[in-house]
Amino acid sequence: MLKSLEDAAEKLNVTVRYDDLKKGVVNTAGGSCILKGDHYVLVHKHLSDSEKADLLADALSEMEIDSIYLAPEIRQLLERIREKTRQNEENNALSN
Repeated sequence: MLKSLEDAAEKLNVTVRYDDLKKGVVNTAGGSCILKGDHYVLVHKHLSDSEKADLLADALSEMEIDSIYLAPEIRQLLERIREKTRQNEENNALSN
């Protein structure tokens, strides 16, 4: 799954970088960012492959994927995450 998500990131022109993100003042599992117009997903290198895949899938679910081919299981995963995020946002809006 992780390799398939890394391939999807490449198709989306997203650079995935693995580094030690839990040292010094930085203490994060990772996340996505845009730097000088380029998209990056930074991932803590000591996470399990499953945790890396979850983080990468969450980041990629925020991207526009309609214009590229993705394996059906990856497309479905990203769409499920999008739907869950949308539902959570709606629930939060209703509770405020």
